[in-house]
Amino acid sequence: MTPARARRRRVALIVTSLLLGAGIVAGAVFISLNPPVRPVGPQGAGQPATTPTPAPTTSSTPPAAVPTTKDAAAKAATSAARNVVDAINTTLSNPTTVPKDLGTYTSGFVEGEIRALAAERASLGYTQVGSARITSITVRKADLKGSPPTILLDVCIDSSGIDVRDASGTSLKELLYNPGHPVLNVYGAQYLKGTWRITTHDLPEKDTCS
Repeated sequence: MTPARARRRRVALIVTSLLLGAGIVAGAVFISLNPPVRPVGPQGAGQPATTPTPAPTTSSTPPAAVPTTKDAAAKAATSAARNVVDAINTTLSNPTTVPKDLGTYTSGFVEGEIRALAAERASLGYTQVGSARITSITVRKADLKGSPPTILLDVCIDSSGIDVRDASGTSLKELLYNPGHPVLNVYGAQYLKGTWRITTHDLPEKDTCS
């Protein structure tokens, strides 16, 4: 394996930089893979990325009401964050698809994070088994008078039930970052075009999840 290809494999395995970074896309997701000290399976590297095919959806997200109170806005933004985590789980279990309605609850960086992670995982032939789950969501900060209105959410995500397998079906679980507790993800939501959408994602150095 050439040095360039080895570097590409290592970068591809660090998934919590969303992305989605935990972070994907790959900045992101809430899974983080430690850099491997050995090659992890012969398949996947060096193949062109494929464009994820939108997955069919049977429902669409209705426009959110204009945010008049912090409680109402927090409820809508929290729902959007839950949709993001569900979308990441769905996409990484089948990287050739992304939810068709992804653009109704994400925008900007986070939407690109998820789509990029899906393309990268599809190229490598990696799939996720199991799902990450949210253990808590709290409002860090809200500015409903801004243009647009914004909310920052502290989202604790437990990825202990996740495994990642390469194209040959070999488990990469030993490479997964597992601190032994949920990991703090800070998601930023903006009120855009009548709906709350998750637009930013960060993994702060100080993790307050337990």
